[in-house]
Amino acid sequence: MHRFFTTVSLTLTALLLATTADALPPGEHGRGFREGANHHLGDDSFVEATGHEPGATDGEAARMTAHLTHVRAWLGSREATRPELAAKRKELLSDLDDYIAKGTTPSNAHLPWRSPVFIDDDGTICAVGYLIERASGRPMAETIARDHRYDYLEDIAAKVPAVAQWIADSGFTMNELASIQPGYMAPVAEAYVPWDLTKNPVPDGAFEETEHDGSTHGTIQHGRMEGSWTRKDGDDKVVGTGTLTHGRGTWRSTYSDGALLAEGNFARNHPSGIWRFYHPSGRLAATGSFDFGARNGPWQFFHDDARGTPIARGQFEHGTISGVWRHFDTKGRLLATSRDQTPAQWSDWGKRKAGHLLDIVPGSDGVHHWIHEGNVSGDGHRIDLLAKGGTELYLLRGEIVYDPDGNKLTKDETGAWSTSDCHWSDARKHAARAGDIVTLHGLVFRDYWDGKPCGAAHAIGKARGERIDGMLSNVRSVRSESPDMLKKLVLGEETVDEAAEHEENPNDLIGAHTRSPQDLAKVLATNMTWYVEWPHVDGRFVEVFHTLPGYGPDKSL
Repeated sequence: MHRFFTTVSLTLTALLLATTADALPPGEHGRGFREGANHHLGDDSFVEATGHEPGATDGEAARMTAHLTHVRAWLGSREATRPELAAKRKELLSDLDDYIAKGTTPSNAHLPWRSPVFIDDDGTICAVGYLIERASGRPMAETIARDHRYDYLEDIAAKVPAVAQWIADSGFTMNELASIQPGYMAPVAEAYVPWDLTKNPVPDGAFEETEHDGSTHGTIQHGRMEGSWTRKDGDDKVVGTGTLTHGRGTWRSTYSDGALLAEGNFARNHPSGIWRFYHPSGRLAATGSFDFGARNGPWQFFHDDARGTPIARGQFEHGTISGVWRHFDTKGRLLATSRDQTPAQWSDWGKRKAGHLLDIVPGSDGVHHWIHEGNVSGDGHRIDLLAKGGTELYLLRGEIVYDPDGNKLTKDETGAWSTSDCHWSDARKHAARAGDIVTLHGLVFRDYWDGKPCGAAHAIGKARGERIDGMLSNVRSVRSESPDMLKKLVLGEETVDEAAEHEENPNDLIGAHTRSPQDLAKVLATNMTWYVEWPHVDGRFVEVFHTLPGYGPDKSL
């Protein structure tokens, strides 16, 4: 088989540009939910307002505004569920008008897919939450957020009787209120950009800037940072200090407890040259260079051990992951190789990646595992290739299984496998038989939603069924135990057991949607999403960005 790493096909690029679907959480497609800004209406609002589906250059704020404006007009054209609730419905619509006028929506700071966020880390509440808050008070809204922060309204109502009663008394149907609730795009470390005091000059003199995540204090002279500078976190604790002359000097970043987080040089008001990051233990976590405040050139990341075992090595170009990256287990053995695609015709998308390839080397089970993630309107669409001893399987979004001849493989409740001819074109079969996972992905990724029927099912022999089961079972098992430091980066304040509660999805055959941080290989795979955000790589940078002056998310994204 000619593997896809010999050439990178651009077929996927052209085909993915033809659609703008967004990634839903695992299992939600089976509930009939739609891709896009809302799980009932999709992106109908944006299409109606602009005449086209949202693309990567369309800001998230514009997408949310279009959705809320659209759904408000739709709700205003409908009657209350009961005549006696007409006044209540009118009152809630007025509250929705107030929310839209504020123009503030929560941020999805944690989940690697588009998701509702009832109340975010900064206390910003969603539209439905705001309506509940106005009717029942903030404590009620915060109670819901504590237990159901990322849940859809349908699920909240099923588990919280007070919410179900509020809906019944609102004058709206469940579907109407659920059609308000947006799903918010996943966070991206790449979106953090440094300030540019040349293009956006700041007056000379004392500088003080306070934001939700902290404050910055210093002095500006002739457009350059001068003297002592301090960065504080949201709790007013000092997390960064520097002494600069004409924008040049050294900077020291710390964790909230005062332990060293990072240190390096500044030049022209930006981090420049070699920087070193540290684990909370004090051991070296990463080293590499910045150029004009952007990650650039080679970087190395290390396990939190006395030997300084590498966990990742690779290259950044103008702030984004570039070229080949190598990933290592806790013993320093090669676990996986990854690389990005940046076709020339995507130049108008800035530095966005058209896709990412991950090659997980065979372990003791002998299964070779390839993964491709394609970028569609800022969300990931995934296909896997498993190969062992002449048996090859393609898995679309971790759920639909094909063999290289275009037959869909299905397992029934008795555990028996059957095969159905899906009438693949010659182009699909050629790509699959050649192992060209990139081209095949571009040809089949819409099959997940289109649901085109395949032929009659025919039973698969027992031996072949057992081989398929064995391969899927091996891939679902822990390939390489994640180090403790990575688990903490993945989970934040959650525990491993709490994370496991979120990964139930009976259709997920290979753990494609798992949030569990136990397996390093799955952490790599499930954090490719629409932009690569490996927690031990991007997570470290985001930590450091919050301790530096002038950094913040690019508002245009």
